[in-house]
Amino acid sequence: MAYCWRCGAQLYDNSSYCHSCGASAKPSPASAIGAQTGFERLKDDKEFQDQWVKRIVAYVIDVVAVSVVVYFLLLVVAFPIVPTVFVGQTFPFVWFWGFWLGGIASLIILAYFVLAEAVFERTLGKELLGLKVTRLDGKRVDLWSSFVRNISKISFVLLVIDLAAGLGTHGDGRQKYSDRYIGTAVETTSTNRIIPDRM
Repeated sequence: MAYCWRCGAQLYDNSSYCHSCGASAKPSPASAIGAQTGFERLKDDKEFQDQWVKRIVAYVIDVVAVSVVVYFLLLVVAFPIVPTVFVGQTFPFVWFWGFWLGGIASLIILAYFVLAEAVFERTLGKELLGLKVTRLDGKRVDLWSSFVRNISKISFVLLVIDLAAGLGTHGDGRQKYSDRYIGTAVETTSTNRIIPDRM
């Protein structure tokens, strides 16, 4: 079976181009690397490994930074409630923490990624590691593109599935599945080399 080096779609027998994206069925040497899955490239390609390490570190920096701010605000909001909670009446207090930790905190983290990438084309973590989000069509990253590429970050399980789908399929293994869908990428700002993204 043959797969498109650009979009990962299965090619018909003896096709000269991809029926899905229109790319040539015989890529140039530079694009032939897309014929491998991301997991295959992770075994041998040091530059590819380094790119994913940078993206993971950037993600951790962002989540830690936003979490510190969110939990500080949570403590400020919760502090006045603490004296009113008696020993035998802990349910409202437990519900309050569960509401924040289980729902609102993850929405705030998602909003941070969406807004930072739509407005600045990068998050704090990406800025520190020299990465920038771009669209493959050359247009500026808009709110919708940023939302689609980041929606899986609302849950760690969804993010892992998104990453595994991107790395496990043919095409550019440097993209999460949501990046392929919306056409977003990450550019290494220090070398101006476009690398499909991230997280």
